Amino acid sequence: MAKDITKALDNVEMAYSQVAEIASSILEEILKPVDNIINVMGTDINSLSLDQLKDYMWKLQHKAYTLSEIKEKSLLKAELAEALQKEKFASRFNEADGAAAVKNNIALLESSEEVVVQALYENISNQLKTKVDQIHRMVNVIQSIIMTRMQEAKLSMSNLE
Repeated sequence: MAKDITKALDNVEMAYSQVAEIASSILEEILKPVDNIINVMGTDINSLSLDQLKDYMWKLQHKAYTLSEIKEKSLLKAELAEALQKEKFASRFNEADGAAAVKNNIALLESSEEVVVQALYENISNQLKTKVDQIHRMVNVIQSIIMTRMQEAKLSMSNLE
């Protein structure tokens, strides 16, 4: 039994690494602009002017908007993959010969690619949702920095008077 579990774990790990690589290659180009903005900001956020911070805040909000749309499209692709899998399963089940259990197994095997594609697009959608949430948190941090700086400037002005 342990051998079977180990083999199953190895198979899952192999399939995961292939699907994860595909997801990463799809997401890399989509997320690159966001990562670039955050990397530039992260070098020394304290040296950025208020105008630069506002500009980065706008850029991040714009990217969040774009990513939200891509996320929804990925979710639609996952739903389409599921529909295609069900259609293929039904077709293969009806074409197969033998007992219902045999027909079911044949149909499952022949429609498994669509299940993997569904999982791929669900994963992409989930990663995009996470990234959009992170962008919103980053925008909130920028807003806090701007507010703090404005309060500090206001205090400095009142201390000078």
